Amino acid sequence: MKPNKFNGKFKELESIIKKYNNFLLIIHPGPDADALGSSFSLQKYIESLPDNKKVEIYSIDEPSSNLNKLFPKKLLTTSLNLQNKDVIIILDRGDVYFKLGINKKISSLKNPPKKIINIDHHRKTRIAGALNIRTITASSTSEIIFRFLEYTQFAINSSIAQFLLNGIWFDTGGFKHNSTSPEILEIAGTLMRNGASIYKINKILSSNKSLAVLKLWGVAINRTHINKKTGMAVSYITKEDLKKYKVSIKDVDPAKLSELLNTVSETKFSLVLTERDDNKIKASLRSEEYKKVDVSKIAQSFKGGGHKLASGFEIEGRLEQTKDGWVIK
Repeated sequence: MKPNKFNGKFKELESIIKKYNNFLLIIHPGPDADALGSSFSLQKYIESLPDNKKVEIYSIDEPSSNLNKLFPKKLLTTSLNLQNKDVIIILDRGDVYFKLGINKKISSLKNPPKKIINIDHHRKTRIAGALNIRTITASSTSEIIFRFLEYTQFAINSSIAQFLLNGIWFDTGGFKHNSTSPEILEIAGTLMRNGASIYKINKILSSNKSLAVLKLWGVAINRTHINKKTGMAVSYITKEDLKKYKVSIKDVDPAKLSELLNTVSETKFSLVLTERDDNKIKASLRSEEYKKVDVSKIAQSFKGGGHKLASGFEIEGRLEQTKDGWVIK
């Protein structure tokens, strides 16, 4: 992402933020470090301005326990309140505007928000009529927010620097993915000079798995099947597995497990399925550039989304064992 790519839209965003006082930031279900990092840093920026601006951050789900060690959970609400909001900003997944029915809820309000803003780096998440600040060339939504704060010449303090680095670190896979450009490393260096710690992120997100979670991962790895025709490595975790190992679905981290399965040499991509309490199954897909599989296309065929190398989707059903193996019912 070029530093001046969005200067025109950044100018408009800055003007909107200065003009209005009541904001609602909305992030996607199962919030990850990028959604949280971009929203908390933008919240801190808005609240630093004059006129006593109010900013709420909404997610339908609470973050996982390890993310709660990196972000202030108490500043996040799981109760959606659209009343008396001047501006709604969707961060990191513009499609939740429709999937959560935000658009329909807004249309029923007597005093709807004056502005809708969509800040994202995913494909096909444009919101018609909104101020769309989107690019798939950004490593993360946190990178876009960093560029915005850079444009406004805002002094990034240590807490905001940590929020942004958390998001960038997560969406670049700890600076291992193809999205890790020289510019991203320069941004990381700037954030570290402003007080952020990579050691802190590594310790919490990479080296903080409980023995119970690792045992459950072992079960999932042991049952992994590789489809020789497609090159897919697939595994699953059931609700019974969670109950047996006394593990919360929030702490399983299916995305990380999918990344691990994707390292198997003969695979082209990986798929991890996890059962949820609401009769739904969530899927996490991962691949690598050299494997030449665009997993976002697979996710889109199931009305999901994401990136070329990291995507997901959700379907109705449950996992059931038959004489021919496990199937989705």
